[in-house]
Amino acid sequence: MVNIFLKFLFFQSKVFLLSTFVIQVAIAEVTQDKITEYYDAIVSISSKVPSDARSALSLGTQREGNGVVIDNNLILTIGYIVTEASEIEIGLADGRSLPGILVGYDHTSGFGIIRPLFKTDLVSLKLGDSDKIQLDEPLFVMPSKRRGVGSVAKMVSRRPFSGWWEYYLDKPIFTLPANEDWGGTPLLNTDGEILGVGSLFVPDAASEGSFSPGNMFVPINLLKPILDDLIQYGRRQSDIKPYLGITSEDFAGSVVVRRVREGGPAFNAGLQAKDVITAVNGVLVSTLEKFYKVIHGSGSAGITINLSVKRQNQPLEFTLKSIDRLDLLTKPKSF
Repeated sequence: MVNIFLKFLFFQSKVFLLSTFVIQVAIAEVTQDKITEYYDAIVSISSKVPSDARSALSLGTQREGNGVVIDNNLILTIGYIVTEASEIEIGLADGRSLPGILVGYDHTSGFGIIRPLFKTDLVSLKLGDSDKIQLDEPLFVMPSKRRGVGSVAKMVSRRPFSGWWEYYLDKPIFTLPANEDWGGTPLLNTDGEILGVGSLFVPDAASEGSFSPGNMFVPINLLKPILDDLIQYGRRQSDIKPYLGITSEDFAGSVVVRRVREGGPAFNAGLQAKDVITAVNGVLVSTLEKFYKVIHGSGSAGITINLSVKRQNQPLEFTLKSIDRLDLLTKPKSF
């Protein structure tokens, strides 16, 4: 498996046109022993979610992905793999499978923390510094051996990302080329330090609108201020972003509501699909990025948000009492 990884690493490097020098340095630094050590800390994750869970409709009830051990008993992954899960199975590099439990989830960053149900000492990797990634630095995308093949990648941009599920990141890490098994996969430097966790496949990694299929990683530095909260409380305790319960998208220079989540603030206030949001608290918005920035800049979850809306070209005003997204989710027993 190690030899296959190294061959694939070199092939991907050539395809991506990294300089010969950088390729040689990357391969020389990452010895077979180091690769084996890295893989020992990377796991596969399978979860089952109740059919009546809030996220079941959009994410399904059977979910698969990867994770990386960040201490001897905690595993970092991307949260959508395990949120609202009633069952979690952790597949270790040595072939064993262990039952797991959700420790914490953060909707703002997207991180999830799980652990084996029973105390187990696992090989772990250190957290790196995602603010110090160099453009020509070789990076390793390493899913579990059970799920995919590792690849070498390069960071090509750091720019805002706005997701339709009320998700906004200021500077996620975009990489090329794409690895098809990105979900929960760690992004490592040559020292085996974790720089990010895989969240998405994107068609335009290099720049918005370009044809450059790649991956988006959540920067590891977003985890550091909230890690203790996730371990102790299961969720962050400060800077909780206001949640409205709206699925929306950019369309022709407008923010258009595509779905309103039943039981959420927007639903309770009377918003409907196809409504066009024109302003938030009196500030004009025409993109999802501006929409989220104004909402997040208004305060923490629980604040009142005023939305100006056009419905069939008729202006309407709505007042919403925002909430913490996690208050709508099914709570695991560990919370």
